[in-house]
Amino acid sequence: MSYWGLFAAPLLRSLSAPRARRFQRALDDAQGAQAATLRRLVHAAATTERGRALGLDGSEDFDQFCDKVPLTTYIEILGTIERQRRDPTTALLTPGPVQTYERTSGSGGAVKMIPYNAALLASFRSLFAIWAHDLLSHTLRPRSGRVFVSVSPAFGAAGGFADDRDYLGPLQRLLLQRFVVTPPRGCADLAAFRRELAVALLERPDLELISVWNPSYLLVLMDEIERREPALLTRLPAWSRRVLEREAQPWPMLWPQLQLVSCWTAAAAALPAQELARRLPQARIQGKGLLTTEAPISLPLRDAGGCVPLLDEVVLEFETNDGRCLRLHELDPGASYALIVTQASGLLRYRLGDRVRVSGRYRDTPLLDFIGRADAVSDLVGEKLDEALAVAALSEIASDAGHCLLLPVQPAQGLPHYLCLAERIETALATRVDAALQRGLRYAEARALGQLAPVEAVAIHGLRERVQTYWLNAGLRWGDIKDRALISDLAQAQRLLAALDQRSER
Repeated sequence: MSYWGLFAAPLLRSLSAPRARRFQRALDDAQGAQAATLRRLVHAAATTERGRALGLDGSEDFDQFCDKVPLTTYIEILGTIERQRRDPTTALLTPGPVQTYERTSGSGGAVKMIPYNAALLASFRSLFAIWAHDLLSHTLRPRSGRVFVSVSPAFGAAGGFADDRDYLGPLQRLLLQRFVVTPPRGCADLAAFRRELAVALLERPDLELISVWNPSYLLVLMDEIERREPALLTRLPAWSRRVLEREAQPWPMLWPQLQLVSCWTAAAAALPAQELARRLPQARIQGKGLLTTEAPISLPLRDAGGCVPLLDEVVLEFETNDGRCLRLHELDPGASYALIVTQASGLLRYRLGDRVRVSGRYRDTPLLDFIGRADAVSDLVGEKLDEALAVAALSEIASDAGHCLLLPVQPAQGLPHYLCLAERIETALATRVDAALQRGLRYAEARALGQLAPVEAVAIHGLRERVQTYWLNAGLRWGDIKDRALISDLAQAQRLLAALDQRSER
């Protein structure tokens, strides 16, 4: 038994226990927990220039808060955020000093800069404490304690955190720092960084836990290792080099002690998460719940059998298709909603752009499953193709096509249509995708009326890595890139297609 198993893991579980117990009590009274959280957040927001302009005084109940604060998007508060960045001494939007501005992933639209104060960081640290306590109490049986967490050098992207450890508190970092696998600093570019990271990970047969956001982050790294290039092999310990040289499926032998991989597993991340599960049969794949740059929304708990909202740190509203906003305790089982969040750094009644479905209940609290972006809808001729339908269609061809992606195409001549990019093109693949998409009423109507041409398919070798390279060149960090089944914006799809140098094989 190592130092981690004897000392650090029990200490981390003990330190996290009070926060975990408070959260469990909150789950027994969803309405009361949300009301208390709202009071705390509104009291802080009332000290800011925007809060005063909205007439907040800190005494508002939920209905009064909604009367004073309109639903908000990023573009509507962008001017205030930009003024706050120029004048960091004045609380314009964010209560208290801003510690950093974290970039959103941007792979679904424009990059946003989200202010982080101490209170918002404390919300993320609360989520980590609750999650760590649950894992150490029920799921993990740590021995070495060796962990890898997502590392994302900026390579030109300004602002924000370098990796997940920046979200941790001082004691959490102190307990984890000697157990975290990290590559050397100072890599000049992403290729060098990936190589150094691969070497660092392949030196650790005692790796027990991996935490990344996007499963494709890990898959791209594993693909690079599986190419077994001499420049990499010569850097490795003899034992890992022998495994790679002899084994077609090396991962159970390279990381035999791996117990858990924490990553996104919902919506467009479902297929790459399934691929991770295939390559890493020795480990459990656990979905992260919904963690956005703007706020921590939900986390998995073993006894819940799903993801519970972080209801004592953020206030959530749920918008129905007819525009009504419901509170957490008012949700219907099986229904889906667009998410609205109020959080600690000044985002009030903020439209996240994400959709969730109520999948069950734990204690007094609904379980929430992320089902996709509310704004990921492509509409060339009225077909209203959304990401959920794209995910369902591509999942039917994934075993034949590998990684795949749908793009809208508006040609100079001829009918608009959708292009399916895939690692491999099998017989009738485009026809199969088109038939699956026609399960959507509006898409089927557009095809029947001759407004849309059939789906076309193009094979692009190394598609997953090349798409990630495109987003990296657009200024995103590697670990923050999100998988998408559909690029809904026509201009963005055209830029991506041009960058991929397209049409290698029809």
